[in-house]
Amino acid sequence: MRTFMKIFDEHGYTFLESIFQLIIMTVFIHLFILFFFWKGPIEQQYTDYSSTEWELFSADLQHLLSDVSEIRVVNNGRTIRLKNNRGLIDIEQSGTVIRKRVDITGHIPLVTEVKMVTFTFDGLTVTAYVTMLNDTVKVRSFAVGFYPK
Repeated sequence: MRTFMKIFDEHGYTFLESIFQLIIMTVFIHLFILFFFWKGPIEQQYTDYSSTEWELFSADLQHLLSDVSEIRVVNNGRTIRLKNNRGLIDIEQSGTVIRKRVDITGHIPLVTEVKMVTFTFDGLTVTAYVTMLNDTVKVRSFAVGFYPK
């Protein structure tokens, strides 16, 4: 019975194996620490989603206003209606979203978390006054480029 329970490989855990595992563990710990040093600045850069969204809205609206044949502010300043080669485009607030509608159809969200929006038009520029849900006010003016039909 004793020979049946005898283990033939009794070398055990060597010093060389422990050093190798210690080296692997230190490499993984260094990579883990480097990941958190990299992650911190990246998170700080992308935490302000609303300002990124606002800048994208500004770029989109400026592009839309660069080639219009007709523009009106309707609904007590809450909607811009413009006409260009794509058709009749409305930029308006729907709930807490500023959206774009083409030919009175569709719903393309441009800015979210909006409490109130007001547009003014002075003949050359459109100014957007946007109050966000956190009560910050964002104001931007856009040049209007008129082209004949």
